[in-house]
Amino acid sequence: MSRNETSKNKTTAALLLAFATAFGMAQEVVAAADRSSSSSASKSDQQSEATKQTLLKEKQRKVEHEAQEVIQETRNALLAFQKQDSAKAMALLQEVSGKLDILLARHPDLKLIPANVEADVYDLDSDPEQVAKMVDTADDLLDDDKVQDARYILSALVSEIRISTTSIPLGIFPDAIKEAAALGDQGKTDEAAEALSATLSMLVKTTDIIPLPVLRAEALLSEAAQLEHQNDLSQEQSRSEVLKVTDAAKQQLKLAQALGYGDKEDYETLYDSIDGIKDVIHSEKSAETWNRIKQSLKDFKNKMMHSKK
Repeated sequence: MSRNETSKNKTTAALLLAFATAFGMAQEVVAAADRSSSSSASKSDQQSEATKQTLLKEKQRKVEHEAQEVIQETRNALLAFQKQDSAKAMALLQEVSGKLDILLARHPDLKLIPANVEADVYDLDSDPEQVAKMVDTADDLLDDDKVQDARYILSALVSEIRISTTSIPLGIFPDAIKEAAALGDQGKTDEAAEALSATLSMLVKTTDIIPLPVLRAEALLSEAAQLEHQNDLSQEQSRSEVLKVTDAAKQQLKLAQALGYGDKEDYETLYDSIDGIKDVIHSEKSAETWNRIKQSLKDFKNKMMHSKK
């Protein structure tokens, strides 16, 4: 092995060790609703956490109690059939059919009824420069056909909240339940179990993905807008604090951009909007500029929130 190859391998090993630490920071945190802000969390972190909770609650409000029970009781009926307990299974399916009738009557035009919402958080503590180094190293590894080493690095490059919704397709689920019940009524327990397993596979799962750096940027910009009117600061102090916080918001957006969330054009529009505030702080144009920033970020966030099955 040549000296250059040895040096390159040592460098790669050192980088992988460093990235292993970053990867540890990106471990999945399940059930985001149970997360609480630490006493040392900054105001912007608390605001972004509140935003995450609001998004989750908005999704949860759409969940129907009967829909939750339909899925659980269908699973219990499947288990009962598998254990050859047809009486229990048939009783459960009768309850399921009754609850589906309620949902159909309540929502005659609804194709999907939300039944369960879960949130996973993947939080990467890094900066745009470090992310760029990780991407460059992954590129080098791919050039050397070291796909798995590159995958290990790239898998850490995520910072987002994923809100997954499981829904019942009301157009086909009720009939599928009735078909399974008919098989059970005929004593065909194995066929009924297979039918219920196929029915449960009809459930639709969608995931909304919201980049955490974008949420943090939004929280920081909201804080900056309030700082402009803080009474205990002079105009000079206020301006300094506003610019400091807006710079921090731009840093978060640059992190989101480095992680590959969104297009370059989207960020250029946002950066231009944010940069515009420095020329109008404490002027009559300030409110209009903040509103423009708020709208630009709202449009961007809505674009970032996409669903995938």
